[in-house]
Amino acid sequence: MPVTCTHLEEIAAVDQGLDVCPLCVETGSRWVHLRQCMTCGQTGCCTSSPNTHASKHAAASGHPIMRSLEEDEDWLWCFLDEQQFRAVPGGYFPVDPFLEAGLWYAHEAVATVGALPTDHAATAPDGFPIGEWVATYRTAQGSLEPEQVTALEALPGWTWAAPEA
Repeated sequence: MPVTCTHLEEIAAVDQGLDVCPLCVETGSRWVHLRQCMTCGQTGCCTSSPNTHASKHAAASGHPIMRSLEEDEDWLWCFLDEQQFRAVPGGYFPVDPFLEAGLWYAHEAVATVGALPTDHAATAPDGFPIGEWVATYRTAQGSLEPEQVTALEALPGWTWAAPEA
């Protein structure tokens, strides 16, 4: 599935980004996560932060795309097209939030119980439908991007076929 964001040409070569939100530092406020404008390089706090400086910057400047500056995150977001995507060699591909969340829960399941759930109705302790997630992606192999297939196949115990009951 190709990225449908119409603002990819506005992505510029920006510096590494800051490890603080300068506007929050100025006001003595706190931030939750940091984001960086991919047009001008400005660092701001995320929409979960009290001041939402990154989205305010996007709205005021018209700069549409930002990226996460969190160490374990590599995604970009277009405010105008409301699309999350990831840079890969040769282009971009959309991020599937259900797949991404499920990968985290699947790793947790393997770490805590030693295997992926086989029951379609299984849920994580916080209610995430991990059984439904496993069933959904077992049947989606032909429609997934190569990077998504690789991520699933890297899960310990992953199989494309449902186990026999």
